[in-house]
Amino acid sequence: MTAATVGLGLASMAVVSVGVEDLSGDIGTQLATDGWNMFNNGRTEIASFDFSGGNALGWIGGAVMDMGGELGELMVLGPGQSTGFLVDVPEGAGEAVMTFDLVAGDSLDNSAQWGTDTATVMLNGVPVAIALASGNTMTFDIPQLDGTTVEATVEVEERALGGNGGWNDSVAGVRITVDQPTEAIQFELQSNANQGIGDEFWGLDNFDASTTGSPGF
Repeated sequence: MTAATVGLGLASMAVVSVGVEDLSGDIGTQLATDGWNMFNNGRTEIASFDFSGGNALGWIGGAVMDMGGELGELMVLGPGQSTGFLVDVPEGAGEAVMTFDLVAGDSLDNSAQWGTDTATVMLNGVPVAIALASGNTMTFDIPQLDGTTVEATVEVEERALGGNGGWNDSVAGVRITVDQPTEAIQFELQSNANQGIGDEFWGLDNFDASTTGSPGF
């Protein structure tokens, strides 16, 4: 009798264990999806691009290219080119957040002879960050704008990551936060490089746009 009872208990535990595992899997799936939960404080993803497979749906301008090495596929800009994406902000969003990697590739420089190779990030036509690559060390000029915060950190510099292997490259992580946006945001990146992509380029990778909370949340 005792052995039978123990056996029944073990069988019940196995059934409950499977149920708990299934439930934990469902919860994990739910937490990984977009939309509100107690952990992401109302974070809603709007768009995400690593440009793999050439995916640039909704982007206007520039070209997705495989730059080789550690860089792989990027949205690449040559001299005078720009690329843009409309971030469709839902009504009542507390913040709109855009994060991306900015790549300074190959022979970008800052000199009297060759000019100044900059990349300008704009929101709705207003510059919010200007990147300068000189000897592939990237620096930023960030205008102070009410309601908009820009953070830029050079994560990798002066290393041959791809493109023309004879030159070093730099990568910066950029985060832009817009408080209580009231309309869609036109994100744009403009290149002021003065040589072709085979010599130098600005690149964009791992672009993510999301919103969080709501006013007063």
